[in-house]
Amino acid sequence: MIGSVEVVLAVLALCAGIGMGPVIDRVARVSLREDSPAAWRPRGLATGLIAGTGGAVAVLLVPDLVLAPAWIALAWCAAAITRTDLARHRIPDVLNLAAIGSGALLLLIPWDGAAYGRAWLAALAVTAALLVLALLGPSGLGMGDVKLAPALGLYLGYLGWGAVLVGVVAGFVLGALAAVAVLVRAALARQSVSGALRTALPFGPFLLLGTLVGLASA
Repeated sequence: MIGSVEVVLAVLALCAGIGMGPVIDRVARVSLREDSPAAWRPRGLATGLIAGTGGAVAVLLVPDLVLAPAWIALAWCAAAITRTDLARHRIPDVLNLAAIGSGALLLLIPWDGAAYGRAWLAALAVTAALLVLALLGPSGLGMGDVKLAPALGLYLGYLGWGAVLVGVVAGFVLGALAAVAVLVRAALARQSVSGALRTALPFGPFLLLGTLVGLASA
């Protein structure tokens, strides 16, 4: 049940994310080595809205508020990752490292040894699964998505194996629905279907949205 404390913290998380938007956006641009405004004009407000909204929703969904700092940190990392993936279909290693590093440190705060150990097992399992899918066929996954998997597995694994399953499946379902929409649009416009998917559909944001669904299921 959501109480007044959760609502207040969610509002604070929203404001903090929006306020950090320009900083997060700059980190995203620098990580792509495209710091010139001519190459990519800053969109700090949009990045901040992603970070703030993700953090606020996470605060409302976490089963224990002691987990809120970790999930807010993931929301900020997710905002930067979403910006780079949408802009260049790339997730720089530094952003993936920031996501997993934040989880590794902040998930220690509640200190539950069993949950923390399970989190790392889930990180390995999700990474292995996505790596196999990326290598076996045209799943839409890139190596940046595979490198994002440890962080997602870590966060969801802390909540339980059910959250891991729901989160990963939800990410693929959301990605598939978006792919169908792109295919329909391309067909109506008489464009190349494969070309439309390559240029319009980064997969990282859907994995991150699936992680939020996994949190909601916990």
